[in-house]
Amino acid sequence: MKQLEKHDYDIFVKELAKIDIPHEHLEESHRKSVIRFQKEKRNRQRIWKSIAVTCALLLLFVTSIRVSPAFASTIAKIPGFAPLVEMITFDKGVKDILHNNYYEELGLSQTKNGVSFTLQGVIADETGMILPYTFSAPFDVHDLATKKMELRLNGEVLPAGISYSWYSEKETSLIEDKFVASFNNPINYDNANFELYIQFADEKQTEFTIPFSLKKPIAKTKSYVLNEKMSFEGQQITIKSVSISPLRTGVTIALDPHNDYRILGFDDIRLLDEKGEEWTTINNGITATGDFIDGEATFFMQSNYFREPKKLTLSIGKVKALPKGQDFIEVDFNQKKVLSKPPLPGLKVQVNKHMVTINVPTSYENKNIGLLGTAIDANGETVYSNSASYHRPDEYVIEQTETYNMKGVVNPVRIYFSHYENFLDGTQTIDIPLK
Repeated sequence: MKQLEKHDYDIFVKELAKIDIPHEHLEESHRKSVIRFQKEKRNRQRIWKSIAVTCALLLLFVTSIRVSPAFASTIAKIPGFAPLVEMITFDKGVKDILHNNYYEELGLSQTKNGVSFTLQGVIADETGMILPYTFSAPFDVHDLATKKMELRLNGEVLPAGISYSWYSEKETSLIEDKFVASFNNPINYDNANFELYIQFADEKQTEFTIPFSLKKPIAKTKSYVLNEKMSFEGQQITIKSVSISPLRTGVTIALDPHNDYRILGFDDIRLLDEKGEEWTTINNGITATGDFIDGEATFFMQSNYFREPKKLTLSIGKVKALPKGQDFIEVDFNQKKVLSKPPLPGLKVQVNKHMVTINVPTSYENKNIGLLGTAIDANGETVYSNSASYHRPDEYVIEQTETYNMKGVVNPVRIYFSHYENFLDGTQTIDIPLK
């Protein structure tokens, strides 16, 4: 480009001077830009304040439920909140789940034959699911039973244990509770499409199939292999591993086959962090898998998954145990006779053609617990239970009636205790290597 001549430069300046610059419009545009920027800044601040307030309210909500029975009672009366209130009240791990926004809301509803069923949401991890729900009808549903229930994955029934209870002592048109599913093995959540199937035992056999899928990522289980031994009055156990997922902590324990006593379980098993905060056994839902008859079982506790403790200690005490040979009753269903029972204080046993009723003394207040476990017939085959019911004749006695499927059963049958309040002395602890 050639250099600009003086004559041309003067002409260029004059032409520029003729242009009318809209100073007022420029100032207005500048003013509007500043206002818009400030408005957007305030909006962003409001959004973050809203998020902060929501988180604070959620924390306050969760904390208030745990410390104030009156507040919990009030919130539980709001439709859809009762299952969450119950979970928060009895399980600190669920409180952490809600605080960390791990709960996934669904709100899926169907109505058939006058019955409305709503799947409120889901908490899912590699070990299982919690599925809060409500169902209602324009008639009394307090004792409406189910005929069939399944949790399906991509059209196939999941091998999972499902616990639930919605029985109400008084008439009601609304039931709010939760299903607790425990998977036999971890499942693959990639491209997972679930269905909750439930069939009621009403006259019309009302059934619901609720499809759902999950959008939030599934948290990976933290696993720690230990193989540490503990001893209680000479009875040896091995803590094989501890696995911590959002829903529950699993402690897998194996028994020494040379023990003189058969260990039934633990009334005091807990995790403690460096501050002394405790996570104890689960009050509602599935509390264990496996059977100590087979020498190994996994016990479930509340989860501290969303915490980052500097130290974690497993403490076990109040070990329930009975001498081997005194850890079962033997009955003949055909003769309706109790052939043998251990000399345990207060133990009463009755038997008829397919039922056994057992009474044992208890120190538990207002708590029913399963007394009987694995049943084995004369051929060494497992005898399966169809149903169990519990009763408290008085506040210091638990009564359990177990009904068995007697098809192909060869008498006599040995029924092993799963609970008896005979405790071994001592409490043992081990540290879990977090790193």
